[in-house]
Amino acid sequence: MTAVPFGVEQTDRRTASERWRAVPVGWRVVVVAVAVVVAVELASSFVTGISGGAPAGDQASSSFGTGPSGVAAMAQLLTDRGHRVVEEVRPLPDVAFPPGSTLFVIDPASWSAADTASVVRLTRSGGRAVVVGQPPSAGLTRQLFAGESVPRWVPRPSGVAVPTGTSSLTTGLSSVSSGPSGSFSATPGTTVLAGPGGALATSPDRLSPAPTAALVASNKPLSNAMLARRDNAAFALNLAGPASRTVVFDEYDHGYGRSGTGLAGLPRWWRWGLGTALLAIIVWMLSASRRFGPVEPAARALVPPRVDYIDALASVLGARRGDRLTSTVAPLRAEGRHLLCRRAGVRDDAPDGEVVAAARAARLPEEVIDALTGPGSASSSEAVRAGRAVAWLESRRGGSP
Repeated sequence: MTAVPFGVEQTDRRTASERWRAVPVGWRVVVVAVAVVVAVELASSFVTGISGGAPAGDQASSSFGTGPSGVAAMAQLLTDRGHRVVEEVRPLPDVAFPPGSTLFVIDPASWSAADTASVVRLTRSGGRAVVVGQPPSAGLTRQLFAGESVPRWVPRPSGVAVPTGTSSLTTGLSSVSSGPSGSFSATPGTTVLAGPGGALATSPDRLSPAPTAALVASNKPLSNAMLARRDNAAFALNLAGPASRTVVFDEYDHGYGRSGTGLAGLPRWWRWGLGTALLAIIVWMLSASRRFGPVEPAARALVPPRVDYIDALASVLGARRGDRLTSTVAPLRAEGRHLLCRRAGVRDDAPDGEVVAAARAARLPEEVIDALTGPGSASSSEAVRAGRAVAWLESRRGGSP
């Protein structure tokens, strides 16, 4: 490390890339990993949750879905025919269904035992449950078909389905399209629509004027893409029941109305507060990035040790020419002779012989006497001898006034 003068603060003049490379490799890996995790979390949760409420749900089989697999067209058809249509985004156990309403559960992405209990409670209070697609729970099927032969869903297409008898669910139907997969192996007493590959629709009380439940093996006949084919639209109207019935679509189990995960699960004002704090941290990091560097030293740099100073001075003296060396060492020898005379008890202007005799009488070392008396020589070794002699005299407390 380069020494700096006493009292002068050291300045780090390295570039940002040089300071980054000075950070230990382990810490660099940790910083990069944390940055990646934060970026992914922000991209997936913060951006989608900072300003909105619930995240978008799965529009396949949803009454919100306007794509080929959605059922928005059926919801509009029911509205046009006088039904009050409700897209329910609350959990089914929290819903107070209107009396005599019809609930459509179409390919739910989630299901629980509480949902099953809510559907069964609806059917026993005079409402109707229409479960479309593969049933979400075997327990739901067993409870809806209590006392009847429980149908089993299989991934085999039923083919074009036709009514198996007279029922309010089959009024005005001649044939209904089926999907590429899905049918029931049901008994004749519960089958509503059947094709060459199996039953497309089944009901535990199909002969009742107002069936309480119906299972449809595939959502394709009710989808936007196929609702206008064959008698599919008439079948949707039969499933909904009379126009006086309120029709409820379970959208909560398609992901709508959920609070989401990560930042999207926090209250809106919390999200805005965290967003503001994050922005402030980013601005602070940008403003402080130019000051990033190594750990500040515990103390400022001091002057070099005396031995380093002496070595440097000796190097300078050793590089001088002989005549210049003599003029440089002359003040040192004069100071040393003054100290020697004072220690020996003689005048400064006394002859060398008198000084030598008095110094020997005072038992001073011969090397000190020889180095400071006589004419001297223009050599670096003589300069070093004179310096050592002066240092010895000063250390013995007799030289300085």
